[in-house]
Amino acid sequence: MLPVVKGESLSANEEQPSRPRRADARRNRERVLAAAAELFAEEGSKVQIEQVAHRAGVGVGTVCRNFPTKVALVDAVVTQGCELLLDEAQAALGEPDAGAALRRYFVRMAEHRALAEEMSAAVPASAVPVKRALHEAVGRLMEKAQAAGAIRSDIGAGDVTMLLSAISHATALTGDPELRERYISIVLDGLRPHDASPLPGRPLQFAEVQKSKRRP
Repeated sequence: MLPVVKGESLSANEEQPSRPRRADARRNRERVLAAAAELFAEEGSKVQIEQVAHRAGVGVGTVCRNFPTKVALVDAVVTQGCELLLDEAQAALGEPDAGAALRRYFVRMAEHRALAEEMSAAVPASAVPVKRALHEAVGRLMEKAQAAGAIRSDIGAGDVTMLLSAISHATALTGDPELRERYISIVLDGLRPHDASPLPGRPLQFAEVQKSKRRP
């Protein structure tokens, strides 16, 4: 029987070896999330758990221990992605050139196919607050660009979100990432206020996009 050092319980000794394992588990979870985000951006939601495990360099069991279902994994990726995009949107709000900042943000958004799709659909409960903040930041970013005369005033944030989702989908179908920049350039040129054609209807906002998605 090992002696117990005065002032140190045996349970404390037993916990110490578990700390490296917990650190490894955190690193594995981060690797799985990073791999899943890359694959969802490249291929959309058709990605399989085995592909994620291979990209992360871990076993399928490790993926499943962290995310019991594919839905749980998608939810975690969407939540993390929304947080990253919110950080970028808030940073873009502080840039002096509103038009250039909006363009760079659109490029980043379109790189995340799954996230661009989820921006106009339902998201997990964990992502609802950050998604609401993201919508607000994007709306303010667009208003700033409109006030600067960088984009036309008769469009809404929901309009742009739908366009980004279409761009992301088309890019994924072709497998050519250069098309993303091409299509974004076409869309942004169409958003310029000069010599713009009149648009039917009215600007579409985030709330209207979400409402239409809930219809049967």
